[in-house]
Amino acid sequence: MTQIERTLILIFERILILGCGLIGSSLAASAREYGLAKEIVGIDNQYELMRERNPFFDEISGSLKSFEEADLCIIAIPIEGVPAVIKELVDNQGQSNYDLITDVASNKKALIEVLDELKQDSKRAFLSKFISSHPLAGSEQGGWESASTNLFDKTVCLLSTYRMTAVSDDNSTEDKESSPSKHKVARLERFWQGVGCKVEHFPLQEHDQLLSIISHFPHLLAFSVGAFMSSSVYENISKTIHGTGFKDFTRISAAPPGLWADILLDNREYILLNAEQWLESYKGFICALEKGDKERLVALLSQSSIWRNGFRKLKPPS
Repeated sequence: MTQIERTLILIFERILILGCGLIGSSLAASAREYGLAKEIVGIDNQYELMRERNPFFDEISGSLKSFEEADLCIIAIPIEGVPAVIKELVDNQGQSNYDLITDVASNKKALIEVLDELKQDSKRAFLSKFISSHPLAGSEQGGWESASTNLFDKTVCLLSTYRMTAVSDDNSTEDKESSPSKHKVARLERFWQGVGCKVEHFPLQEHDQLLSIISHFPHLLAFSVGAFMSSSVYENISKTIHGTGFKDFTRISAAPPGLWADILLDNREYILLNAEQWLESYKGFICALEKGDKERLVALLSQSSIWRNGFRKLKPPS
């Protein structure tokens, strides 16, 4: 898709982004670059420092009360702050007017828990305009200073809706009134396509289990290799003498430690299950090496190679 085609996808009157860090500012930068909104405003605790320095927003404030209307509201704050923001948005439904609301949290456990606790009427009203998002994009560098207009190019964005059930006569069925309309879903899809993503729909309740194996556990492995290298006798020389494979494999170990500590701890249940299963696989490789069993080692390496060669290349959204 060319830039000209992207600019014709969608125009929001106003996009409100809660959290102006790497993801929030990159979304603002991309939306501005591709003409997805007439106005882009943000809310951040450090708004006083950002107002004059962050170029991606028309205005940045420290309170939701500053922007009570928006076509699209994006929650782009750290995981631990999501429940409180959801509650605030629900409590302010009578005063604010956000046509479409989404989050970009890496884990959805806390989100699901806070939605489960909402009162039925408030939950139904909120869910009619809420769709959860997770763009599988990021950088080893954090902060708005590292924001980029192409952070989301050729990446996948998962969209998930919370399914509310209606119970009557001992039968449980999906509460259709609580689901966002097809128009809202399509509108959010077009937004993510507009910033460069390929959109995939995935069940909200399975999100964290999937992410634990395709993102969180691999990050844990990369961090462990980085920690191992930092105490190696070749700690310094390895930083200048290495191949591209080593550089690629260890790249994500430079990601922000505080951010990833929160992600790993929040999803530790699934990550630890993956670690147990991986350890059994790892022992198989070690056993083959100890025994000098080339046939077994080739079989294990081939299993990995066949899996990796099955990756499909992402095509630009059309």
